[in-house]
Amino acid sequence: MFESLILGAVQGIAEWLPVSSEAMVVLVKSNFFGGGSFSDLINLAIFLHLGTLLSVVFYYRTKLITLVRQFFHYRSLDTSDRRTLNFLAIATVISGILGILLLKVIEANEHLFSNQVVVNLSVSGFLFLTALLLFISEKNSNKIPAPLSAGRAIITGLFQGLAAIPGVSRSGSTVAGMGIIGINKEQALELSFLLSIPIVLGANIILNLDTVNILGISELVALASAFVFGLLTIDILLKVVRRVRFSSFVAVFACILLIATIMVQ
Repeated sequence: MFESLILGAVQGIAEWLPVSSEAMVVLVKSNFFGGGSFSDLINLAIFLHLGTLLSVVFYYRTKLITLVRQFFHYRSLDTSDRRTLNFLAIATVISGILGILLLKVIEANEHLFSNQVVVNLSVSGFLFLTALLLFISEKNSNKIPAPLSAGRAIITGLFQGLAAIPGVSRSGSTVAGMGIIGINKEQALELSFLLSIPIVLGANIILNLDTVNILGISELVALASAFVFGLLTIDILLKVVRRVRFSSFVAVFACILLIATIMVQ
């Protein structure tokens, strides 16, 4: 029960930060609560995303209701609203395809991640990659906001798909991708969280649907914990990350993890 509460809390807090909540759950689970196969750890991390998905749905409920209504009245929408719906749809499809392909590659090579040190170093390395992408995107922060075109949706989808790799932050890589192509940070944050909804649902349907009928108290507690902590922290943490440099935050976090890994050897 305690383990479930902690893992849910880790997911609930880390989801809103430009670090990989998936990687954080894997690291906490494998370092403090015993491991399991790497693919099982990934499936657990993806499962816990359902808790924070509910937080996103609740937090953006007004926006989501508007998007659903717009979907059913697509032909009568103005150009801006059509572009938003097209952007979300295209980016979701692209990221879903890339994410599935990357997960297959990871599963086929999970023997490479059987060593805890390798896992920690891999996560550190991909966090540094996320920091680099964010640094590049921040150089475009003064650009005039770009329209949500199909081309930009494809690029955004590719960046979000990279989050299938443990250590690559979904929100961090997605916001970085949108920043690189000129979408402003405020809009990128909102689009990033809206894009998380179909991706999390799709990933769990593909990876965890066959386990739904065996959910126990521990799994439900973990989901509830992720939802509660996600809902309690989403607003304050979104306000914080809007005011800090994402790249610096991720780079410092990666350095701490790397130093900790080296020191325990």
